[in-house]
Amino acid sequence: MVTIFESIFNAMRNLVLVFFLTVSVAAWAQLDESTLSEISRLEKEMMRVSQESQSTYQQFLMTQELRRNEMLESPDPTPLNFTGKSVPIPNYDDYIQRRVDKDERVQKYTADLDRLYARYKELESEKEALFEKIRNLERKPAAE
Repeated sequence: MVTIFESIFNAMRNLVLVFFLTVSVAAWAQLDESTLSEISRLEKEMMRVSQESQSTYQQFLMTQELRRNEMLESPDPTPLNFTGKSVPIPNYDDYIQRRVDKDERVQKYTADLDRLYARYKELESEKEALFEKIRNLERKPAAE
């Protein structure tokens, strides 16, 4: 399931970059040197933000999977006894400690997911703002 999300994300990212570069190349022929250097700087910044966004998204998916597995796992795996011999009774204090530890891990994963999601949305907004700046710079000669 994670692979599907990654491939969709990578395909969308590549399509946006191809579109972005196509528009950029067409507009570059009409721009002066200072505008070209500004566009180049913004494109580099956009690539950096895109890479960080992708990394954040992958961290989100991994943390989501860790949390899902943690929630499915029993806090006290009792061994199955197929021999007919008695199984020692687990210590109640150990069980409670394992349960508390599990709850803390789930809470940590949840907090991490919230943080990663917020960062991803922030990076996507930053990417959109950079794209808008580049688009405005490329339109500049047509407005003059």
